[in-house]
Amino acid sequence: MVLTALLLTAAAALASCGDDEAGGTEAASSDAAATSAAPPTPETTTSAPPEPEQTIVDVINTFHKAVDADNGKRACAQLTSELRGVYAQNPGASTCPGGISQLHDELGKTKLSSLKFAPADVDVTKKGKEAVVSHKLIAKRNGTDPEKTNSYNLERERGGWKISYIG
Repeated sequence: MVLTALLLTAAAALASCGDDEAGGTEAASSDAAATSAAPPTPETTTSAPPEPEQTIVDVINTFHKAVDADNGKRACAQLTSELRGVYAQNPGASTCPGGISQLHDELGKTKLSSLKFAPADVDVTKKGKEAVVSHKLIAKRNGTDPEKTNSYNLERERGGWKISYIG
């Protein structure tokens, strides 16, 4: 979460720098003398979009943190519509957020966000439209039993990467 906050802060800082430079350039272009007297504009660097593997790790981490916080709406936003339907069918739940709330309660003090993932754990397949994070790699990274560790399947949809299967 700290890394995500840092990345968002850096992105906001870059965006605001671009706005300031554009304003400064417009003001300077209206007066030729001001243009020649203005200090040179620093080169702007455009940051490349995150690699799909990092984005996938971020989706899983966001899901885990939302479950830990009992934020069903945010957790469900990380899931495909089919998987949201599965959570809505949990006994006693009629919606995905209700199913997430039940999962949160079942986990008790166990925090999903304690599991660590890395882009190296992600295998993007099918022309970049599907991805798998293997339970074996997750277990190795976290020192857990592979038989008691879930795999994650994700699909790339119009809105970004979504978790399509956990198990």
